[in-house]
Amino acid sequence: MRRVHKKVGLALAAAVFLSASVGNRAEASSLEDQKQEALDEIESLKSDIQSVEEQIEQMQQSKDDIQSYITQLDAQMADLEARLTELAEDIETKEGEIADTQVELEAAIETVNQQYEAMKLRIQYTYENGGFSYLTLLLESDSISDFLNRAEYATQMVEYDRRMLEEYQLAQQKVEDTKAQLETEQQELEDLQADVTEQRESLDELIDAKTQEIADYQAKIANAESEADDYSAQLEEQERLLEQIEEQIAQEAARKAQELEDSGTVTSSASGFVWPCPSSHRITSSFGPRSQPTAGASTNHKGIDIGASTGSAIIASASGVVTTAAYSSSAGNYVVISHGGGISTVYMHCSALYVSAGQTVSQGETIAAVGSTGYSTGPHLHFGVIVNGSYVDPLGYVS
Repeated sequence: MRRVHKKVGLALAAAVFLSASVGNRAEASSLEDQKQEALDEIESLKSDIQSVEEQIEQMQQSKDDIQSYITQLDAQMADLEARLTELAEDIETKEGEIADTQVELEAAIETVNQQYEAMKLRIQYTYENGGFSYLTLLLESDSISDFLNRAEYATQMVEYDRRMLEEYQLAQQKVEDTKAQLETEQQELEDLQADVTEQRESLDELIDAKTQEIADYQAKIANAESEADDYSAQLEEQERLLEQIEEQIAQEAARKAQELEDSGTVTSSASGFVWPCPSSHRITSSFGPRSQPTAGASTNHKGIDIGASTGSAIIASASGVVTTAAYSSSAGNYVVISHGGGISTVYMHCSALYVSAGQTVSQGETIAAVGSTGYSTGPHLHFGVIVNGSYVDPLGYVS
């Protein structure tokens, strides 16, 4: 798009200076054509700027959405980090419990072995001394009471060995089962730790990818902003050219007014000027700099806007000769009247024209009706005064 805008800009610049070179021979219709071309180019540039701004807005929204998503991912990452820390502590605790259980298991095994060795010694003693029998106890006893005591002791010793061996074996088995359970729990924790670590790594990759997307969007936004700045610069140049063309139109009006004076068609004896819209004195926009009220409208207002209802009468502010009664895409239906002395008045955005070029009009005569044609935000009369080819504040002539 830039290549077209710059070419058109150069063409318009050439047209402006060409029109300046031909000077008084330039025709109003040619100037209006140049003005229309400038306005069309301005509209195109504004459309391009709007399109780029919309792209920037969409990319910024996408960037903000990704940033919001990254914030959520960061929160998830924090949760995973906390979970990993917790799992590491749990694993460390389990390892301590397993170590303690291993000590208990080794002690239990040692106790079982000692009890087993003691029992083997007693069995060996009994075997080497002829075995154990109640007859031997009876013969060795000094009395029946001694016999009963010896028998009871022998029975208790056998029962004790059996009971203790079973208890130590059960304790050993319990410790082994506990150790196995702790090792299983430790493995589960390590498996969970590995799973959480994998999630964290995946999340890291996703955050890196989204961060790169943000960087890409930022680069695109920067490029789009640069493009928008370029369009704005071109727009400023086009608006400058438009100002030149409008000044050319004012010069053309002055030339025609001078021709009328030179030919004696109009004299400079016109009396004071009257308000051009009798039905309303409400000024909606003053002369001079202003914000752009609508696309294509000038920001350097070259007249005053008088708010009035559609169809309200527009009268000639002073007697004179109509030099232009035509239509312009920017001014709509408009009339230019030469009053002599290098002074002309302009009436724009009319809904209807009641005069034609070359017609002589009297002060107060109805020449048009209020409307909203051309670049306009609503029904009103744009009233301007041109003095020797330059726009001046109309309030210096009407009150």
